[in-house]
Amino acid sequence: MSPALDSILSSKENDSIKQLRYTQLFESYKRQNNYTQLGADAHELAKWHYKKKSKENTIYYTQLAIDAKKKVIPFDKESLKNSYINLGYFYYKYENYKDAIEAFKKAVPFKKKSLNVRAYNYLANCYHKFQDPYNSVENRLKVFQYLDPAKDQQKIINNHINVAFSYRNIGQVETGKKVIRHLLLADSIVKNMDKPSVEDEYIITSNLAVQHHDNGHIEYTKNISKENLKKAIFYYNKALLLAKKIKNKKYECSTYYNLGLTYIYLDTDIAKSYFDKALSLVNHKPTLLKSIYFGYGKNAYKEKQYDQAIKYYERSIAGFFNIVNPTIDWQTNEEQLAKVDQKLFILEILKIKINTYLDKGIAANDQKSFLLALKTLEIADKLIEIMLTSEASYKTKLKWRDLASEIYIIGLEACYQGNLLDKAFYLMEKNKALLLMQDLNRTKKELPEKVLEKELAFKNSISSLETKKQGLSDQKQDSLSILVFDKKEELKRFHDSISEFHPEYFLSKEIPKVLSLSQIKPKKDEVIIQYTMAERIGYTTPYGYGMVISDKGTKIFKLKKIKELIEDIKTLRRLLNQPFKTSEDITTYKQTSNNIYKTLFPKEIGASLQGKKVTIIPDHMLGMIPFEALITDIDKSTYLIEESEINYAFSLTFQEKNKSIKRAANQDFLGIAPVNFDNELTPLKNSTKEIAYANDLYDGSLLIDQEATKENFVKRIKDYKILHLATHADASDSITPWIAFRNSKLTDLELNSLQSQAELVVLSACNTSLGKISRGEGILSLARGFFKSGANTVIPSLWSTNDKATANITSDFYKNLSEGQTKSAALRTAKLNYLNNNTDAEASPHYWASLVLIGDSGTLLPQTNNLLYLWIGLGLVFLILIVYLFKTQKKKSIL
Repeated sequence: MSPALDSILSSKENDSIKQLRYTQLFESYKRQNNYTQLGADAHELAKWHYKKKSKENTIYYTQLAIDAKKKVIPFDKESLKNSYINLGYFYYKYENYKDAIEAFKKAVPFKKKSLNVRAYNYLANCYHKFQDPYNSVENRLKVFQYLDPAKDQQKIINNHINVAFSYRNIGQVETGKKVIRHLLLADSIVKNMDKPSVEDEYIITSNLAVQHHDNGHIEYTKNISKENLKKAIFYYNKALLLAKKIKNKKYECSTYYNLGLTYIYLDTDIAKSYFDKALSLVNHKPTLLKSIYFGYGKNAYKEKQYDQAIKYYERSIAGFFNIVNPTIDWQTNEEQLAKVDQKLFILEILKIKINTYLDKGIAANDQKSFLLALKTLEIADKLIEIMLTSEASYKTKLKWRDLASEIYIIGLEACYQGNLLDKAFYLMEKNKALLLMQDLNRTKKELPEKVLEKELAFKNSISSLETKKQGLSDQKQDSLSILVFDKKEELKRFHDSISEFHPEYFLSKEIPKVLSLSQIKPKKDEVIIQYTMAERIGYTTPYGYGMVISDKGTKIFKLKKIKELIEDIKTLRRLLNQPFKTSEDITTYKQTSNNIYKTLFPKEIGASLQGKKVTIIPDHMLGMIPFEALITDIDKSTYLIEESEINYAFSLTFQEKNKSIKRAANQDFLGIAPVNFDNELTPLKNSTKEIAYANDLYDGSLLIDQEATKENFVKRIKDYKILHLATHADASDSITPWIAFRNSKLTDLELNSLQSQAELVVLSACNTSLGKISRGEGILSLARGFFKSGANTVIPSLWSTNDKATANITSDFYKNLSEGQTKSAALRTAKLNYLNNNTDAEASPHYWASLVLIGDSGTLLPQTNNLLYLWIGLGLVFLILIVYLFKTQKKKSIL
């Protein structure tokens, strides 16, 4: 701080006079181009205003300091970063966590290690406030590299504890192991100190107890582990002794509460006694009151005292909104939900409250309870939307989507019990649409091509400025250094926004509007069957539901024997991966696929499918099987494809939105067949046949052998209505899914960044539809990648295909399609032709069932055919006109 500013601030003049004087001082600095002093004084003045609790002036003068320091010659990067860290700190204190994150990101890294520790800790705290444990962990881990093991032992202990806490909030089995590892590392340091901190011992012991409780809790394991719960109790009792030793009533209150939670699964009477003890001490920690009510509610639920449990949950939720005694009809609104902290905890309470209403309804056969469950779900649904449009990381949003899926399927049970069809359809569609529609709703300015252009512009600008610096004076170089610094900071922020596993520019913050059941109007010959299965419900086997929609009406049904269904699907997948070799293979296949058929199509529903076009909307593991290859009658060995025309959709809402996209490709067909590959992939000798035959029917281009490069494909993807890739691919690659071209692989992330105009994409490659089932995201497949790129229909493969059989089927498919059959009818006819023309092992579903049609199933005639039909039509009109004129003239002649 300059003597001039110090003199102003220490004077006894009122604040208005002081403001006038330091404003005049700053103006004089600007006239003198004295940005060094302006930056220094504005920095100090901001701190003075912070102490005076003037928020507006604090932010204003910190920003003024930053703007001034950018103009200082010689440029002082560390001084500028010091103002950025102050800006981040002020925003953090004013609870503006979004802007705080941006400021801290501009501040790091520093030359001074202690400032890095401070900045990364605050970044982690900000992400914690957003309930984003992934980014919180990432920044906590960065702190370690700036700490000295000899000098910073206490900071290292604190950071291990903080890292453990963030890992625990991720809530996975693997991260649970990391929690214990970091806590034990902290514990070993504490025990080796000359004067160990009892408070540190308490915190470490208490957190070890919490993690063992989580490991033994139903949310983390298939069964409650009493062994882990007993370990948790051991650590809690040890923590309780430590809390009493340091006479910390807050710690005692928390420990009694946690003991109560643990005993719920062992002895509800003991659990209640611990909640009572926590309640008696809650004045020492008032923020714990809502958690204690939650504990009472869970305990009552375990005792099947449903009404009592619901009352406790209501009091717990109301506590988040500072409502002490909520009335019976009190409900939170969307504005309150948006502002409240601990949204994830509230969502967990709402989930268990919905489950409680559901169990009460089933136990008492009470229709009102099912309606109340769905009313509670409406609040949870609003909260889910708010959370999914926040600034949290993609991984965190996946975790929230997973929880949303659980809540929706619990709601489906209420719909099933109460036969509430409209709400059931909404929940089924919403669950799937959340996975797909946000990716489709991206805006034009967010398109990847623009992103790549922007990145290139940044790099070119930086390179140009660096070139200009060469040969200039030191003063002029410093001036350019400021511009280079600004550009690099902009580029860094730009990279931060797109650096996650799923780039941010693929995500819209717009929550999809889901179609209503009344908007679905199937034709007389159409049947739609939608399925929903959750990833898990507390790691127990989830319920599964189906809904059949036809012109005859709508019905919801519950899938039975889910465990057996899952095992049958695994067996069927194994059998489909290769041709039948023995009669035992055939017998096992028939029995397994028929079991699946009877589970997925109850008797009265199966009978209604014959001769119909059936749209299947699968979910979870059901996306792993071709429904058309299911055996409907063991004695007759009848496949479903012989009775019905089958096509698939990700969701009806997604399909409707996708169909609305305007596509204007000017050429018909692009076929890609690398045949041979620069890596060790097996050559595909028959791949040229399938694209060559298609190209005879649909005019276009072929990229074969050396021309089938990734670069050529990327350049041409926008120009064609049909894209046919006859190559290798793997959607289940553990690192990243890919499609092989002659020279290299196209990854799913690269695919997502492309734009196509394709009405149809055929992926006659290995395993393009089946990928990893990711929690919160469903089956990750290359087919989904092409839909994100803009495709209207995709025909992927469910397993490694036989290129000869595939060539026969796809050639027949294009012939049927060019003759006017719909896409789904053309594929069905091609499969039936193959099935009828082959016997024994070659008739195995392995050969003909791999390709499935997802998306729009309408017609797609060649443009040449369209022109032919146009000329024929014009010819007929011309002929009719001539005949009419001839008859008219003849009639006049007679007269």
